[in-house]
Amino acid sequence: MGKVEAEFRVLAIDYGKRRVGFAISDPSGKVAFPLETLDLKKEDIFSHIGKIYSEKPFRKVVLGKPPRKELLFDVYFLACFLKVRYKSEVIFWDEEYTSKEAEEMLKGMGIKISKKNKHLIDSLSAYIILREYLGYGPPL
Repeated sequence: MGKVEAEFRVLAIDYGKRRVGFAISDPSGKVAFPLETLDLKKEDIFSHIGKIYSEKPFRKVVLGKPPRKELLFDVYFLACFLKVRYKSEVIFWDEEYTSKEAEEMLKGMGIKISKKNKHLIDSLSAYIILREYLGYGPPL
C-alpha cells in the first residue's frame, strides 16, 4: 500500500458488547464506505484491526463513544491501543442514535432485521459515524 493511503484513510469503529462495526474512508479521506462487522465471540478485535490496517492503512480513527457506561473502559482501552500501535489520531464521536438510524436505513431499503442480518446494523452505524465526521451528516 502506498503512503498516500496511510496518510489520509480514516477508520470508524462502532464498538458493542457482542459486535463491532467498521467503516473506512477512501484514500483521500473524503468518502465513507461501510466495511464489515466483527463478532467478538469469534475473533479478537486487536488482530482484526491489524488485518484491516495491513489492507487499508489508516491515519485517523473515529471511535464511537457509547452511551452505555459499562462499555466506556473497553472503548478507552481500544483508543490507547490504536494510538500506541498504529500511531493513529483517535477522535471520539457520539454514537447514541446511530444504531437506530442504521435500522431505519435498512427498513427503508426493504430489508427486514433478523438475527441473520443484524450484523449489518453495526457496519452501517460505523458508516454513519464516519459520514458525520467527514462532514456529510447522516445519510438520508
